[in-house]
Amino acid sequence: MRYPWTKKPDSQFGEDLNQLNSVFFPNWQSGTVNSPDTLESSPLQRDGQEWLNTLTHGFAVALTLVAAVPLIGAAWKAEHGLAYACTAYITAVSATFLCSTLSHHVKRQPLRDTMRAWDQAMIYAMISGTYSPIVFRYLNGSAQVSLQVAIWLAAAVGIAAKLAFRHRINSVTTVSYLLLGWLPSIPLYGSVPRELGLAMLSGGIVYTLGVAVLVNDYRSKYLHAVWHVLVIFAASIHFYGIFHYVVGR
Repeated sequence: MRYPWTKKPDSQFGEDLNQLNSVFFPNWQSGTVNSPDTLESSPLQRDGQEWLNTLTHGFAVALTLVAAVPLIGAAWKAEHGLAYACTAYITAVSATFLCSTLSHHVKRQPLRDTMRAWDQAMIYAMISGTYSPIVFRYLNGSAQVSLQVAIWLAAAVGIAAKLAFRHRINSVTTVSYLLLGWLPSIPLYGSVPRELGLAMLSGGIVYTLGVAVLVNDYRSKYLHAVWHVLVIFAASIHFYGIFHYVVGR
């Protein structure tokens, strides 16, 4: 059986994959480089790859929980509403890393597919959760409420698509992740300090570069672990921005 990193993209996902690759890699053509058929691994190699995938985001779970203590503590001292927003943010991030860890650790079906669905679904929560404390701090009144409702409604739709309807359970809906990640920055433009804007932009760029790795992870061993590392790096940049320029404002 082929594992996710050696699997050719299915017909549903193929169009999205080719479009994204044409943006990130103009000279790339489907099926001409590093054919997945040449990337079959031995069981020992597959176990090593999954062990690395499990280890990277398992470490991220621990790191997030440690970081939660000073963040929520400082937010509580600043404003209780901000502390609730930061709690939603940290909960979403840690849950995303946990689901990712379990999706690579669990081998038995159908539990493995269930954890993969949760892994992919929680990405929507992580994106919306990251925006929540920023929106709370820098927008007011109806603008704040409208954007909070919009980002969490979008996350709920994405989560439902993955969990209730198992939408593209064997692929990754990258376009919707990118849209949810970038579109909320438009109404925030001009409302956040320059330093926070740079931190969010930098993290967003790292995430987007990671997507380029993710949609190609079937083409080479250990690329999925590279995606994991890029996610940790991007999340760390965003945490820095939120801790210093949202909570520490």
